[in-house]
Amino acid sequence: MAKHRGRGIAAIEYPTGMNQNGDPSQAWIKLKMDGRVDVFAGTVDIGQGSKTVHSQIVADTLGVPMDWVTMDTSNTDSSAFCMGTFASRGTFIGGNAVRLAAEKVRNRILEIGGELLEIDPGDLEIIDGEVIAKGSPDKKIGVGDIAGAATFVKGELISGQGTALKDYATLDPETGAVTIPPHSAISYAACAVEVEVDEETGDVRVLKMSQVYDVGCAINPTMVEGQIEGGAIQGLGLGLLENCYPYYPSNDHRGGQFGSYLAPSMEDLPELECIILENPSADGPFGAKAIGEMANNAQPPAIATAIYNAVGVWVTELPITPEKVLRALEAKAAGIPESVTTGKVVRYDEALSITSHQSADAVVTFAV
Repeated sequence: MAKHRGRGIAAIEYPTGMNQNGDPSQAWIKLKMDGRVDVFAGTVDIGQGSKTVHSQIVADTLGVPMDWVTMDTSNTDSSAFCMGTFASRGTFIGGNAVRLAAEKVRNRILEIGGELLEIDPGDLEIIDGEVIAKGSPDKKIGVGDIAGAATFVKGELISGQGTALKDYATLDPETGAVTIPPHSAISYAACAVEVEVDEETGDVRVLKMSQVYDVGCAINPTMVEGQIEGGAIQGLGLGLLENCYPYYPSNDHRGGQFGSYLAPSMEDLPELECIILENPSADGPFGAKAIGEMANNAQPPAIATAIYNAVGVWVTELPITPEKVLRALEAKAAGIPESVTTGKVVRYDEALSITSHQSADAVVTFAV
């Protein structure tokens, strides 16, 4: 048979919250007179859904309906400071900033509510926009009424600001042990793939991807799954199609149009299975950890392992094109030992003369 099937797996870990005092996120929240909430944050939503997630964090922290919350990230003049949307930090760092700001607003709501109800703030809770006495649900007052009283009676705008900023990493000078780690949490993931490899053409088809991600807490499970699935397709492209070689940043051998750059299309999509695990982080907002960039890390090595399982050759330069698969199969047929299929780049005709006595780590790819 020309076509063979194989399975492979890869596991990764990804650090979260490595801001090292260099890239804080800030947020400012104000409570309007009707109880609605304006949130000013610098974290920009580039499609990952941070505006939705941050709105959820604020609404849950304050105890108000989510549709009471308006996120303003319209410009850098009115928004609070944020270093940017990168390093998978939007939910973790930016989310912590809005959470901290919302906690200050919540505390002030309870303090004023306690004065108006003549009840200790510690005996109050906020549920669906109402401040309610614990154990006595009839004793309550609306968040909007409290905001109005703050404005017209106390002459106060209820507001709060929050900044998420991690301390510098430190070491014990005597032992070298880490006393403050450079990250706040670690996310984990594994990807298992099933491939079909045509040994006559070198074509590789990914038939199925099963992925498991520990995201700490899935604040919005649907959006988490969307990021996992989107990352899976990006990983598929990195593994099999998307060629940024040779020699970045030189573009001498690249296509001049986007149409000449190979990226996965609908017909390339495999069957996808996503499993979300939740092991909460002590430092993340509601226990959340990163998901963004790590979503496309595990697929390429899993694909490479599955190809080896299918046809017995390692291809260790991405993307794994049909030509590279065929070159590796030719080398295998020529008797070049597996032990010399990792290392420096040599010409194919030179590789044929390599023996296991000459090198234990010789060939990564075969230049034509």
